[in-house]
Amino acid sequence: MEKQDNKGTLSVFGKIGTSFHRKGFRSGVYATLTSILVIVAVVIVNLIASASGVQKDLTATGEKSLTADTKELLSGLEDELTFYYLTKEGETLTWLDPSFAMYMELYENASDKITFQTVDLLLNPKFAEKYTDRTVIQYSIIVVNETTNRSRYISSEDMVLTELTMDQYTFQYKTQVVGLDIEGQINSAIRYVTSGQQTNLYAVTGHGEWELGTEAQTLLRKANIEYNTLETMTTGKIPEDCDILFIAVPNNDYTETELELLKAYADAGGDFLILAGKQENLSNYDRLLAYCGVQLENRVIIEGNAAYHNPASQLELYPVIERGNGITDTLAGYTYLPMRNAFALKTVTDGEHEITVSPLFSTSDSAYSKKVENGQIATISKEKDDPAGPFRTGYYLKNTDTKSEAVVLSGGYIFMDSYLMISNYANAALLTNSINYLTETETVSPVRTISFDSEELLTITAAQANAIAIVFVIVIPVVLILSGIFVMLRRRNR
Repeated sequence: MEKQDNKGTLSVFGKIGTSFHRKGFRSGVYATLTSILVIVAVVIVNLIASASGVQKDLTATGEKSLTADTKELLSGLEDELTFYYLTKEGETLTWLDPSFAMYMELYENASDKITFQTVDLLLNPKFAEKYTDRTVIQYSIIVVNETTNRSRYISSEDMVLTELTMDQYTFQYKTQVVGLDIEGQINSAIRYVTSGQQTNLYAVTGHGEWELGTEAQTLLRKANIEYNTLETMTTGKIPEDCDILFIAVPNNDYTETELELLKAYADAGGDFLILAGKQENLSNYDRLLAYCGVQLENRVIIEGNAAYHNPASQLELYPVIERGNGITDTLAGYTYLPMRNAFALKTVTDGEHEITVSPLFSTSDSAYSKKVENGQIATISKEKDDPAGPFRTGYYLKNTDTKSEAVVLSGGYIFMDSYLMISNYANAALLTNSINYLTETETVSPVRTISFDSEELLTITAAQANAIAIVFVIVIPVVLILSGIFVMLRRRNR
């Protein structure tokens, strides 16, 4: 019995040993080794790619890479720049820090002229004093040109995008954080510290004028437009560095001295951005408008076509954007430009100067205007004597003799913050583009922002999807079938 058991055991081991010499075993070994080699090769390739910084942005809008405009800007850098990121040890914002870190890495990799450093405000509380007189806050950036020592402070508040949204239950507006504008703010700072050029805008004050809000001033700063105020009643002169005068719906009239001062500025070729609103007993203000080439009628516009006004109010126009000029052509891609309480504009001439005129905005044919008395209109409904549209609500004008230019827009609310904060409105672009056009400053393309509403998805085009489908559904199966047929025929012929 023991001998039989030994023979049985030997026969089992013999069969196992024999199996190692069979073709099937050898094929299995080859397949296993091949699989292992492929896996090892993939791991090695990934390690090499990671070590060399090779990356591929697969997000839908390219949010993990720099835009072409940014790459072009960085390619022309000659001076050494340092980005100081102001933070505090142990304190982080999970929704903000990763984006900062990503952009700092992208900028450093894109240019050998850029260095990124982190500054701990707890250890260096006075670090920023030599670069800015603004009150610095955490998660902000200071861009410094080490060659010229010119610097620009970027507050984290400027990089956080907010938008007004209406609560569907209370119908109250609230501010909501919707995204980040890091790349655009950094690019603006780079242009500022490397070129040294900026536009000086002076807003005339002292007559109850409407003032630009926080969002508008932030927008100007990003465009390297310095916002200043000017009391013409007391100053007696227009500053020599004034590139453009901003006048926004005064409630009180100018004196004769002020009017002559403003006309002298125009005669010297000075430029204006004017928000025109009709007020009673402002004769000198009306004379200034006429000197620029426009007249404001005392009739507020009511839009009769629902496609051209806010559904909640016929007094909030969505005017037609007239194309064919250097200002509105830059608004391509925008549909809405809300204008509230707009008055009809007409062009006039004093007979002494030749003024070229280019309309910017107009209403539909269904618009009509209502006479304003004591700041009120009798009814919003159309009456038989009400003039019919279309009406002009914006003009670009140039005095061919003095070379003075003016952009005149009807209504005083077009640049209020609630309009500028809505991304699909053209109001923000109109503000900066108008100033840049008047001052002959290069208009910079808007840089993509990071939206918190967008999901990070692997997005491919239809052509890519079709190619992948062809490879996996047709090419690979056909190759496998043909390979199988080839192996089968080869074995039969042996």
